[in-house]
Amino acid sequence: MGQEPIGFDEKRSSLRVDMEAERIRLDWINAQGESCVDHGICIDLARKGVLFDFKAPFKVGDLIALTFNENTDRQNTIKGQVCRCSECSAHSYYIAIQLI
Repeated sequence: MGQEPIGFDEKRSSLRVDMEAERIRLDWINAQGESCVDHGICIDLARKGVLFDFKAPFKVGDLIALTFNENTDRQNTIKGQVCRCSECSAHSYYIAIQLI
């Protein structure tokens, strides 16, 4: 199913879907209470969570809406809560969310 990012141990028993670096839309409310929209790269999708790459960190507990296939007839939005955030490089963070 693909390689795990460094520092992430496989803990799930369900299958995950390799998203092959699919671009996703992110919607969240920042610390100032403002609505924010940006795009990240989905790394994988499992029944209970999503791992994606983003240019900035999120705090554990942050709520994020992820939209797949934006502006198409297959558009789908899911919501989750950040459960892990790891810096990969200066402008790359692996963010794991648990679906809610």
